[in-house]
Amino acid sequence: MEKNPYLELLDNDNYSSKLVAQRKHKKFLENLYKSHPLLEKLDDRIGILQSKIANNLAKKFKGEKVADLDKMRTELSKAINQKQQYLAKYSISTNYKEPNWQCSKCKDSGKIYNEKQVQLCTCNKKNNMILKQKSAGLPPKLVNATFNKADFSLYNKEDRDNALTMYNETKIYLNKLIQNYNDSKTFPHGLYIYGKTGGGKTYLLGCIANHLLQKGISVNYIVYADLLDRIRQTYGKEEGETEGQILRKITTVPVLLLDDLGMEKNTEFSQKHLGQIIDTRYRNLLPTIVTSNFTLTELEERARNDLYGERVIWRCIETSKILELTGNLRSPS
Repeated sequence: MEKNPYLELLDNDNYSSKLVAQRKHKKFLENLYKSHPLLEKLDDRIGILQSKIANNLAKKFKGEKVADLDKMRTELSKAINQKQQYLAKYSISTNYKEPNWQCSKCKDSGKIYNEKQVQLCTCNKKNNMILKQKSAGLPPKLVNATFNKADFSLYNKEDRDNALTMYNETKIYLNKLIQNYNDSKTFPHGLYIYGKTGGGKTYLLGCIANHLLQKGISVNYIVYADLLDRIRQTYGKEEGETEGQILRKITTVPVLLLDDLGMEKNTEFSQKHLGQIIDTRYRNLLPTIVTSNFTLTELEERARNDLYGERVIWRCIETSKILELTGNLRSPS
């Protein structure tokens, strides 16, 4: 069965990860002791002496009669020296008794313990972000998309200025969204980002997704054509997710990121579901951020004589800040 790292990360204490490391280490020690039986005897001897010393110190603290502690300490020191010489002779790491943790800082516990508090390890923060991205439906090509990593040199001069402006406008919008969401859990304004294919709209959407996830705001990324396919696949099935479950998640997520709107086949089915999604989010004051190759006027033309389509266009015009991202990153400038 293929390993699913996301299921392992659901365990806050990283139990699965620790267990794997410990099992591998146990097997490693078995093989090491099989090849070096004297090392196993030295480890056993050291362990016995350390236990005896600890027990006798406890007795001494209680005022009870104890064995010769100095003699035991001398024997312990001798055994440790023998072990160190043996390790050096056979080039065995002095850390051989420590499992090969994925994170040496927290030993795969996901937490750093100190005298006053417990903090999340950096590895756990990274893992939590991976889980958030997975839950958000973010594709692999967008997991590393950030505003800081955006490469504006890929645009020609004119389009570069446009991209810088659009990115700055997006940041201003996100600052307002985050502030309002933290105050009221709502924000009635969306974004409509349009432009020709290859202009970087999807990457910008990835930047938006990761920025909001880092701020603790849940998002859901979908390509609308893919969403329609998921809905169709629920028909006639008794198991798995239902159409209602899919739409409930889409309509209630704090921020919906709708990519490539207009690329789906224009049918009553597609317009009906789009209208339901946009209208429900509109009534609940939840923002929807849309990218498309089409202007709103062009989408309106596509939806002419369709009640659902016209309503979607007017909702977008009424609630969204409209940005045009120009240029073509897929062609030489």
